[in-house]
Amino acid sequence: MNSILLGLTKSHIRLINGRFVRTETMRIPNGIEQEVAIFSGDKPILLGQCTPFRAIIIHESVLNSERLSNYVLSHEMAHRKQWWSFLAIPMCFPVILSFLFIGQALFFLIQSLASMSPSYLLGFMWCVLMSVLALIIPCAFSWLLELNADFVAIKHIGLKAYLEIRDELRKTRKPTVSSTIINRLTHPPAAITVRVWRGLHKHE
Repeated sequence: MNSILLGLTKSHIRLINGRFVRTETMRIPNGIEQEVAIFSGDKPILLGQCTPFRAIIIHESVLNSERLSNYVLSHEMAHRKQWWSFLAIPMCFPVILSFLFIGQALFFLIQSLASMSPSYLLGFMWCVLMSVLALIIPCAFSWLLELNADFVAIKHIGLKAYLEIRDELRKTRKPTVSSTIINRLTHPPAAITVRVWRGLHKHE
């Protein structure tokens, strides 16, 4: 990892309230090696991430389990190969639009309560609907990216190991309400991932 990429990676880690520990070369089950940046931090939202500049960061707790590290590394390496992930940049515009509609909806709600006019209530409902529709687009795109990355990881570690890892994470990690909401908007539940995987591989 060159000095420029390392500097950007360290800055990204600080943005997510983490602390850079070191760089390390890791290997997934098929023997492919990948240099990653190890970071520390209390109650991380994500155990691993492929940053916008294609560097992979992994929380140090992942290294305590070979099976978990294989899953996280395989998943993030898959993200690194997703050239279409650059489309996430224009996906910011629907998110901004969604927040604007929510702001307008709150304005209509206040006006409705103040004047008791049904027309403002209709405006409130319309803005809420448009906000939801605008948010669906980037969320669906994120779900597709995550499904693809999980499918690659499942190929490497197997479906049984994937289910066991996700179940262990569900029992051991206690995310905050906000991180749970963000995670649900950007990542499909394991049950959906497994259902889609089995549907695509039912003849195998």
